[in-house]
Amino acid sequence: MWEHRSVSNRLFEETGRTQPTETYVKLMDEVEAVVSDAQTDKFDAETFMSYIPRKGPWEEIPASDHSMADARQRYIGPAEAKLLNTNIILGSTWIDSDRFKFERRIENVADFLKQKTIINANMWTPKQLFTTQTFFFCSTGDEDRMGGAILEGDTRSEDHPFLGTADREFAEWETILWGLGHRGVVPDSDPLDRVYYPSLMHRNVSFNNRLGWIRYSPAGFGKDASGYLMTKPSTWIWPAVNGNRETATAFNLLVNLPDRRSSFGEEGISDIFLTTGKTSLYTMMGMMSSSTVRQAFGAGSEMVPLEMHCIEPGLDEWIANSSDEDKYSRLFEVCATLGYLLTDPNIGTLGGASKRRRLLLYPADQGNLLTCANASQVADHALKSNYGATVFTKLDQADFMNRVTRRFKAYADLVAASDVARGARWISQAEIDGEKVIGPNVHSILSVRGYDILNMQEYLDTYNDVSAAPERLMRRVIQSVATNALKTVYPMNLLGESAGAAPFEHIFSGGDDNPLVYYTDVRFLVPTSIDKLRYQTSARGADRGRMREAYQALTNADPMTTLSIQDLCLPFLADLGADTWQTGTGIRENEIVVEVTMAVNPARVWKAYLEPTTEEVFDMPKGDKGTAAQLWGDVFMSNSVLHDKMAKDGNEHYLNLLKLAYHWSNNEAQKKHKLGKYAKKTSAAKKK
Repeated sequence: MWEHRSVSNRLFEETGRTQPTETYVKLMDEVEAVVSDAQTDKFDAETFMSYIPRKGPWEEIPASDHSMADARQRYIGPAEAKLLNTNIILGSTWIDSDRFKFERRIENVADFLKQKTIINANMWTPKQLFTTQTFFFCSTGDEDRMGGAILEGDTRSEDHPFLGTADREFAEWETILWGLGHRGVVPDSDPLDRVYYPSLMHRNVSFNNRLGWIRYSPAGFGKDASGYLMTKPSTWIWPAVNGNRETATAFNLLVNLPDRRSSFGEEGISDIFLTTGKTSLYTMMGMMSSSTVRQAFGAGSEMVPLEMHCIEPGLDEWIANSSDEDKYSRLFEVCATLGYLLTDPNIGTLGGASKRRRLLLYPADQGNLLTCANASQVADHALKSNYGATVFTKLDQADFMNRVTRRFKAYADLVAASDVARGARWISQAEIDGEKVIGPNVHSILSVRGYDILNMQEYLDTYNDVSAAPERLMRRVIQSVATNALKTVYPMNLLGESAGAAPFEHIFSGGDDNPLVYYTDVRFLVPTSIDKLRYQTSARGADRGRMREAYQALTNADPMTTLSIQDLCLPFLADLGADTWQTGTGIRENEIVVEVTMAVNPARVWKAYLEPTTEEVFDMPKGDKGTAAQLWGDVFMSNSVLHDKMAKDGNEHYLNLLKLAYHWSNNEAQKKHKLGKYAKKTSAAKKK
């Protein structure tokens, strides 16, 4: 069923053609050898200093008790490379060609990978340099659009959208390995479609970035909004990810290098970029049923949770722009898919010792999203491992970690079942075949996130206690960034300003103890060195008291538990021009990324998805009136053969969520519009 073929760059240079002759397993041995060499070599920090210009973050400043004259000395030393985390991109929506329309200065996947690798250098300390690894999964057709397919016998173009340009100025970007080939990937695919997909690795100690590309067939999969239930993932997606040591899949080969600690560092897969589409959903389900692949997830520390990053359009925008069929199928299926990620027992066991997981939703039209998400991922790890890159001293850091842990536990008690709390449910209950069924408990935090860009002067003004800049910025954060992020899970009529002293109280406070948002994190990612920032602000640590007060005034929320503000310095984040090593990061030297993350209330989110389905009734084929749930799911709900097949395949949890969504919506709509059994009650009452 499987045929692995691959080609190394050495072979390509000898022949000039993409002819797959080496076995994939041999090729992985070659990768492993290069990685282990890179990790034992000490990095030549002295020579590397010459790559970095003495400007921007690296400008010389007067030395003080808190800062060095040459900021480079703090960050750059003879570090050993360590592969910290693996990113898995399921379904190509995150980085398809449409995505790049919103990005500044990133043209294609090659730019994106280069950016990701450079930004990861922010986790540099004089002892360790952390790097990252990225895998892409896509359905047939996507690899062509993204430049990841090379036909057998092709030569590489000078400017390949996936592999980048052939002549590289810096050795760090030399591609030493490419061409992980799959021919006849799965039973239903076309055996004549001999296409090879690149696998990248960067040489030299600083950038060991490997990339694997996994593709699914048959053609045309994953393009429609309403075909979830019509496809059979178990015959062709699952074989690609659900493997064990005896029958290894392509993905197993990529993740199961013999020594996991050297190949993954300690984190394993710490970030999953996915969508609510079928490719992502079915790949996730396949991975969850493979014990070998599950071992690669998690092992995250207290500080860095396992994060699932999801892109969604605004709820109202989607409803307004879709046909009835698409609109309702998407509302039901997205509700069930988010529920699966938040409640599935298998996903509930992923993560580190404290089982921390977070599902993050981003708005689909967020500009510069790839760049900001890359910077944010690095900030998470930098907080934990590189105190020098933050405005904290080590003591502040310990206090910060305590507060994060406390807040996380307080929030977990609100949403996840524990000894002291019943926990929130995803769809509280529904009547299925005359029997009340209770929805499953939520086990992961659900958050939304948005970004904005400030210039350096605006940012520095917020430290000025006399000016109105802190209040102005907090209003902008809530009014535009927070609202834009929240539109993915709530309708806009819940999010506008209200009259009165605290215009956003209905979102953040909620008098009924059932607010839309539980707490808010604001982070400023600053592309400069901590020494330079302290010099500019004349402060060791920034007091954000004025911004907290402004937040309190606008939202009427408890300032101690509902808002966290951090300033993080990421000195390798700025693009310092074409003549430097630090180019292609997508952020200018004077641009500050503002990241707003809000933990939302899952009990309000599932209702926000399902309530629009109860608004209308429709003419059914036999002349009766029917609900949106019936329009979407009557055929599916009565298909017991399909139900048995889903349960046998291990998809019973997802099936139950679809049933709950259907019956909750159908019952509510029938009550509201007096249909079915509710219609009889009213007519009987009239007769009496």
